[in-house]
Amino acid sequence: MSGLSGLAGAAAAGSNPLLGLLVGARRLGGIYHLDYDRAVVITDDFIKREAGGVPRNGFLLAAATVPTKETNAPLDEDEVILLRVRGTAPLPNEAEIVATRLAAMRTADVRQERPEAVIDNLTSSQIEMSAFECEVLGTFYGETVARQPFIQWGADIDNVYSGARYFVYVPSAEALSFIASYPVRTEEEVEKKLTPDLIKLGVVRFASTKRRAADAKMDQVAVNVRVTDFIARKTAVLGMTRVGKSNTNKTLCTAVFQHAAQTGKKIGQLIFDPQGEYANVNDQDKTGLRLLGKDADLVHIYKMNPERGNPQEFPLAVNFYETDELPLVWELLTNTLADQTSSYAIAFKTAKILNPNRADYPEGAVGEREYWDAVSDAQRGQLAFYATLAKAHFTAPPSGFSILFKMAKPVRDAFSASHPGLIREVNTSKGLCAVDSPAAAKHIVTWLSERINEASKGNTSSGPDVSSWQRCDPFMSILAVFEANVGSAVLNRIKEIEDFHDPYSKGDLADRVWDDLEEGRMVIVDLSIGSDSVTKMLSERLVFRLLEKANKRFRNNEQAIPIQIVVEEAHNLFDRTKAGKSTVQDDPWVRLAKEAAKYEMGLVYATQEVTSIDKRILSNTSNWIVAHLNSDNETRELSHYYDFGVFAEGLRKVEDRGYARMKTFSGKYIVPIQIAKFDHAMINRAREAAKLDPVPRPTEQ
Repeated sequence: MSGLSGLAGAAAAGSNPLLGLLVGARRLGGIYHLDYDRAVVITDDFIKREAGGVPRNGFLLAAATVPTKETNAPLDEDEVILLRVRGTAPLPNEAEIVATRLAAMRTADVRQERPEAVIDNLTSSQIEMSAFECEVLGTFYGETVARQPFIQWGADIDNVYSGARYFVYVPSAEALSFIASYPVRTEEEVEKKLTPDLIKLGVVRFASTKRRAADAKMDQVAVNVRVTDFIARKTAVLGMTRVGKSNTNKTLCTAVFQHAAQTGKKIGQLIFDPQGEYANVNDQDKTGLRLLGKDADLVHIYKMNPERGNPQEFPLAVNFYETDELPLVWELLTNTLADQTSSYAIAFKTAKILNPNRADYPEGAVGEREYWDAVSDAQRGQLAFYATLAKAHFTAPPSGFSILFKMAKPVRDAFSASHPGLIREVNTSKGLCAVDSPAAAKHIVTWLSERINEASKGNTSSGPDVSSWQRCDPFMSILAVFEANVGSAVLNRIKEIEDFHDPYSKGDLADRVWDDLEEGRMVIVDLSIGSDSVTKMLSERLVFRLLEKANKRFRNNEQAIPIQIVVEEAHNLFDRTKAGKSTVQDDPWVRLAKEAAKYEMGLVYATQEVTSIDKRILSNTSNWIVAHLNSDNETRELSHYYDFGVFAEGLRKVEDRGYARMKTFSGKYIVPIQIAKFDHAMINRAREAAKLDPVPRPTEQ
């Protein structure tokens, strides 16, 4: 809790905790106009200077007080109104004051003196008067919760007085921290005697120019947020490149890691890392999230070409020769070939090489025969497919490869006569055979291709009958690409995704990641190598599989597994073109936004393009951290949510790194904040919570 909460909580029962808000406050002026939405505050230049300045969007407090007795006299109205400065306002006699200012400036210019030297004190006081237009954010008022004084919040005011009843104050640093961090405790937490887990996400920052805030000792006012606000909820981190989105995400990920360690609760985190900056220690931070798991099995990194023997790194790529992974591999290839429209490319993409489902065929003998014929055709298609991978120079695994197919005895004998030992007989009576290496599959398909070409030319007198292979559509569709006689575009495209093949990879990536998340590990998926289309497909498939597994647990009434999914450069993975065209079931990110709360799955997405995010995701977002956006198109889209519209101009104008406007799930209003810099001390605090020894800064090793 903040010091102010402690101060208020320690007050004697029956005292007014609101007076704590005014301790150390500096009186700015008074309200001369008040309605339900706005207030006009009158002040003068001297008071503004003494108060440390009045920045746009700054917080002010209005209370019905006795001047000089703010904290030792009862409030006339048992409330403190929270105002936000929006701009200047004209005074009732603005025209006269402007004329007087003009005359003073002319005289001062002619005499070459300062303006105050050429006017009397009364006139000086008049021309220094000014007013501010303020938004009424709401009301702090006192309650008693569990026999303790409690500062309650209402997002409006419930009465308007026409008289000059309220004085206006600039809050002290302690009160400002309380306001920016409100609520430091909820009613429920007070009643249950719970202390929330708060982290200092940054400091209050109202303006790009920090001179007066620093002079007034108001530039280091802490903004504390609840870690639980960012767990199992949706969080948007928005802003242009290099304004601190990744810094914010790393800070949040470290806080969740620390919270899980402190509470003993397993919270898995899955980070999609498009640039490799989460998976590695980088020069900018001089530290990295991977250090959270150094010498402990707490951080797993999935990447292309992992370092062999490194206990933290695992292959992201798929073993294209692992037959159980054929559906994933086939989906990868067909997505890669989506823009190929030649007839043989279309035939390849639509070839039925995946094992058929028996339920798709009629019951009875006829259906049984049709099913097994389809199985045989798919197996032959698979033989040609794996032969094509071998021809494209996909490295074979050291062991474990084996596929079945049917081959008539005369054909088998003719092949074995010139290539002994490559075909293994499995069931001679059914003609069922196997090959145990991709190279063997390549030899068989090459030989069959030659026999089929001979047969097509009428040269069948000396060769075996391969007509059943010619009639097999899956085999022939793949064979056209294998031979590359009609064009090599498809084969060349297949070669381009060789980076996604790892002969040492074992098992389904989704299963491995799920197991890690179930154990509460941080999983970083390094997507810095590979084409955008393939990384997008891998990411979507992984999210789909996680949703399916979480949904299964939900249906079985099993305990949910808390999971945080963090997506950097979300515009590259979230496909806004689907909006309005796809169902929720077709888009994993929309499903994650709409359904995952009941599975305790949270989403943190970072992007510079608000317009690239599906509205259904935006509408289900609870936490918003928004830095510089350079387009009014983006700020207009943002303006649909909460009152970010009033910050639009500042968001476009100010480019300071880490300067953001934040609205959290628990927070009652938007708070301007300078996000704390992610550093090595955060890593070691989190490791300490996990009972791990501190690690030296990488540059110190």
